[in-house]
Parts: sequence; C-alpha cells; structure tokens
Amino acid sequence: MSKYGLEPVAAGPYQPGAAQIEQAFERIRPANPQAVILIGTYEPCAGFIKLAKQNRMGRLFHNVSLVGAEELVKKLGSDAQGVIITQVVPPPWETALLPAAQEYSLLLERYFPGETPSFVGFEGFVNAKVLVQALWRTGREITREKYIEAIEQMDLYSPGIGANINFGNLDHQGLHDVYLTAVRNGRLALVKDWSEIDKTNARPAAAQARMPAARP
Repeated sequence: MSKYGLEPVAAGPYQPGAAQIEQAFERIRPANPQAVILIGTYEPCAGFIKLAKQNRMGRLFHNVSLVGAEELVKKLGSDAQGVIITQVVPPPWETALLPAAQEYSLLLERYFPGETPSFVGFEGFVNAKVLVQALWRTGREITREKYIEAIEQMDLYSPGIGANINFGNLDHQGLHDVYLTAVRNGRLALVKDWSEIDKTNARPAAAQARMPAARP
C-alpha cells in the first residue's frame, strides 16, 4: 500500500469465534473504511462481512486465497455479492483452455465422484504436480540436498496452467501470478479488469482498513 501512498486507517486483530469478530469490527468501524482486507478462513471472514453489511460499514471486502472461496460463498449466501477473492491459480473450470484444469477435473471425478472442482483443490493439484516433477528431476538417490538442488534448478516448467513455474537459489516462490475473482450472482467469476468491479459500492473519500490474520 505504501507504494501507492496508502496506509490502513484501522486494524482489527481477532481470535476465532464470534465475540472476537465483533471486537475486530468495533475497532475498525469508527474509521469508516472504504475497503476491508480480510486474512483468515471462511468462518471468521464470513462473520465479519455479514456484520459489516448489517451495519452498512465498508463497500469492498477483499479476501486472500486461503479463505476457501467456495465455502465462503456458501456461508455468506446473498451477502457474498461483490466480495473479492484473490487466487494463486487460474479458475479450475477453464478445462478447455488449461490442460491441468482438465486433468484435475477428470481425476477428481474418477477418484472422488460427485465432488466439485474448487480453487483450493486445484491449487493442491498444481502443488502436487510441481512436487512430483521435482522428485523426478532428483533421481532415484533422493536426499534432502539433492531435492533442494533439483527444485531450485526448475526453470520454465509448465504444469498446464498457462504460466510457467520458475525457482532459483533466491526465489522459492515458483509462481508470481495472482488471479482476481469476484462473486456475482452466487458464483465466482474471473475479473480481468479492475474496472469490472462495481464501483458504485465504494465510498470515494474513504480510506482502507486491514483485518490481520488470526493469532494462534
């Protein structure tokens, strides 16, 4: 945020549970934020968003991928409309465009019939592909050192998601892309341009607030 000359106007640390969510809400509420960034799982985040909407606080609610997007949408019901969630993998429903998404869907149906593809599941699937690729590159004589060397030398590996995985001695991120999704009519939709976000939900003069991750 500092890159753009912004800083949080309030922060609301919380412990899992309704009482703590209310305390976090009351700490942020006086700042009258335009946007709230939530970091946590779907239960506390859904509770906070519902409470904020009931009290007409904030207009944009932004969650990160660890929230469990599909479960958050279910938990929020009609309050999910317009909620933003950043993802670290592309949409799992893009089976026609992404070979990995097609493979994931086919394997999910084979071994877990009836289960619906999800962002969390697809992220785990891509992670598994990277793990197996690194093990294959390590060779039969697997040691911790050899595995680290193999994965740090992984460059331009394509797992089938439309982007390459790159590691290095000083870069253990692998993938630097972020995919923006928003809830529309009860479903997650990929946002390709920020202008697609409903700006009528934002208050023009307000600043942003951040809801930190839950404390252990």
